[in-house]
Amino acid sequence: MNEIVIVVVAIVALIVGVIIYGVLSTTAGYEEDVNKNYIPDRFERMLGMDPKKKEDADS
Repeated sequence: MNEIVIVVVAIVALIVGVIIYGVLSTTAGYEEDVNKNYIPDRFERMLGMDPKKKEDADS
Protein backbone atom coordinates (compact mmCIF):
# COMPACT_ATOMS: atom_id res chain seq x y z
CA MET A 1 0.00 0.00 0.00
CA ASN A 2 2.87 2.36 0.79
CA GLU A 3 4.33 1.82 -2.68
CA ILE A 4 1.09 2.93 -4.32
CA VAL A 5 1.01 6.12 -2.25
CA ILE A 6 4.64 6.87 -3.13
CA VAL A 7 4.00 6.37 -6.84
CA VAL A 8 0.88 8.57 -6.79
CA VAL A 9 2.72 11.32 -4.89
CA ALA A 10 5.63 11.12 -7.37
CA ILE A 11 3.30 11.38 -10.37
CA VAL A 12 1.44 14.36 -8.86
CA ALA A 13 4.77 16.07 -8.05
CA LEU A 14 5.95 15.54 -11.63
CA ILE A 15 2.77 16.98 -13.12
CA VAL A 16 2.80 19.97 -10.76
CA GLY A 17 6.48 20.56 -11.54
CA VAL A 18 5.81 20.64 -15.28
CA ILE A 19 2.91 23.06 -14.81
CA ILE A 20 4.99 25.35 -12.60
CA TYR A 21 7.85 25.25 -15.11
CA GLY A 22 5.49 26.17 -17.94
CA VAL A 23 3.97 29.09 -16.07
CA LEU A 24 7.28 30.47 -14.80
CA SER A 25 9.18 30.06 -18.05
CA THR A 26 6.52 31.76 -20.15
CA THR A 27 5.90 34.63 -17.74
CA ALA A 28 9.65 35.24 -17.29
CA GLY A 29 10.16 35.25 -21.06
CA TYR A 30 12.45 32.21 -21.30
CA GLU A 31 10.01 30.36 -23.53
CA GLU A 32 7.71 31.68 -26.24
CA ASP A 33 3.95 31.19 -25.83
CA VAL A 34 2.01 32.84 -28.63
CA ASN A 35 -1.39 31.37 -27.69
CA LYS A 36 -1.08 32.25 -23.95
CA ASN A 37 -2.00 28.82 -22.58
CA TYR A 38 1.11 28.57 -20.33
CA ILE A 39 2.40 25.62 -22.33
CA PRO A 40 5.66 26.59 -24.05
CA ASP A 41 5.44 26.42 -27.84
CA ARG A 42 8.51 24.16 -27.93
CA PHE A 43 6.56 21.50 -26.00
CA GLU A 44 3.53 21.90 -28.26
CA ARG A 45 5.69 21.39 -31.36
CA MET A 46 7.29 18.27 -29.80
CA LEU A 47 3.79 16.81 -29.29
CA GLY A 48 2.83 17.58 -32.89
CA MET A 49 0.49 20.46 -32.15
CA ASP A 50 0.67 23.74 -34.06
CA PRO A 51 0.70 26.69 -31.64
CA LYS A 52 -1.34 29.49 -33.15
CA LYS A 53 -2.10 32.87 -31.68
CA LYS A 54 -5.62 33.12 -30.29
CA GLU A 55 -7.85 35.56 -32.09
CA ASP A 56 -9.92 38.01 -30.08
CA ALA A 57 -13.69 37.74 -30.21
CA ASP A 58 -13.84 41.48 -30.95
CA SER A 59 -11.94 41.17 -34.24
